[in-house]
Amino acid sequence: MNEWIIGITILLGFSLILNVFLVSYIRREIVRVFIISETASEIFTRLDSFHEHLNSTHEIPTFYGDEILSGLLEHAKSLSDYLSQYREIHSFTQPDLIEQLEIASSELQEKYEQQKTQAEEKE
Repeated sequence: MNEWIIGITILLGFSLILNVFLVSYIRREIVRVFIISETASEIFTRLDSFHEHLNSTHEIPTFYGDEILSGLLEHAKSLSDYLSQYREIHSFTQPDLIEQLEIASSELQEKYEQQKTQAEEKE
């Protein structure tokens, strides 16, 4: 009987140590994933801001029609489009992030189309 109690006590101690280790490991990994998600959100926000800034710079009469800025604008748009496929992967820490990004994206698209129409009318 004593041997059973010693065996169960050893198994209980081993289980307790293993559970503490697993809980601390899982917590550490969740924190890492959260940090990665927040960093990715910041990257997407900065990229959208850069694209908007570049687009507004391209519309300044001094720079309007500049081929280098046009190429840079296209490059920024293609990079933004490429990275947008990863927004859903890293947005689970901010559930409404996708909606916010879609609204901002549609607003930018509308603004871009309006500016493009105005530029075509000027020509």
